[in-house]
Amino acid sequence: MKAIYDSNYRKLIGWLAAERKFKSVTQEELASALKYPSHNYISKIETFDKKLSLVEYVRFCEVLELDPREGIELLMTHPIPEFRADTKAET
Repeated sequence: MKAIYDSNYRKLIGWLAAERKFKSVTQEELASALKYPSHNYISKIETFDKKLSLVEYVRFCEVLELDPREGIELLMTHPIPEFRADTKAET
């Protein structure tokens, strides 16, 4: 399964987007702080059209003044199990 469709990846990106909005940072402001040419890059990440790398994740957190470990901890303490079609259902 592609990571961009993984529910845990979506949870992490959802957390980043929620924190950005909570801090009243626009996509334009975030893009500018990250030296991206436009807010479209941020929009594509938040709508799961573009994958966020680990290095970019840390940079997003730095700009938003978030501890990157907080997002990772969110996944570790409340992971969303993935459906695997190659496993048999237990009876």
